[in-house]
Amino acid sequence: MEIIAQLEERFDKMLQKIKQLEEENTFLLEEVEQEKQRKDEVRNRIEFLLNKVEGNLE
Repeated sequence: MEIIAQLEERFDKMLQKIKQLEEENTFLLEEVEQEKQRKDEVRNRIEFLLNKVEGNLE
C-alpha cells in the first residue's frame, strides 16, 4: 500500500505542476500578443511617418 500512496502523491504533484505550467503558458501567450500589438503599432506609425515624408518630397 505504501507504494500506491507514494504514486498517488507523485501523481498529485505532477498534476499541480501541469496546472502551474498551463497558467505560465497562458500568461506568456498574453505577453506575446501584447508585444505583437506594440510591434504593429510601431510599424504603422513608422509607415505613416514615411508616407508623410514622401508626400513632402513630392
